[in-house]
Amino acid sequence: MLQQIAVLLMMSCLLPQTAAVTKDESIAPYNDADAYEVYAAIVPSQWQTRVTKAKTLVILSPTKSYKMCLVPEKESEELITPAIADYVKLNEKTWLLQQQNFKLPTPPKLINSDELKSLFERGKWASFYRQYEDSDGVIELSAVGFNSDKTVAVVYMGHSCGALCGGGGFHVLQKTDGKWAPSEWQGESCQWAS
Repeated sequence: MLQQIAVLLMMSCLLPQTAAVTKDESIAPYNDADAYEVYAAIVPSQWQTRVTKAKTLVILSPTKSYKMCLVPEKESEELITPAIADYVKLNEKTWLLQQQNFKLPTPPKLINSDELKSLFERGKWASFYRQYEDSDGVIELSAVGFNSDKTVAVVYMGHSCGALCGGGGFHVLQKTDGKWAPSEWQGESCQWAS
């Protein structure tokens, strides 16, 4: 019983903003090259790539937005507030991630909400892992918010891997010498784990 409740909770975390979308064709493609550079900087730090060394990266193709919870302290406001505002604006709608734009060491497999829902209807996580046995779950990404000169980025990334298995949170990155890296900003953030 507890496991069934946990699976329902995980599904509610995975699908609330994408379940209404039934056809990927109705979602605008997300083609911002700078955003895919940000994804390339954070996805390798994700549990599936860093810890379990998953051979297949499964990414939910519709972007996933989470309520903004970053609160910069005064000395960091000027640095990240424009990127936060852009994140909020961009994530008012869902975007469709594009397979060909990802530049990752392990090419990802993108799946849509209907495909994920169908796998869960056939047998919850067991069906998912029969289809993607070497994936260690699903990664979800938001659209990326940038400051005006695209040197600061704000993005949400999460993953779900089973009943009481997953996590996610916001990342703030800064571009220095052409490379994206975690920013040393001051303030409050939020994340979740199960």
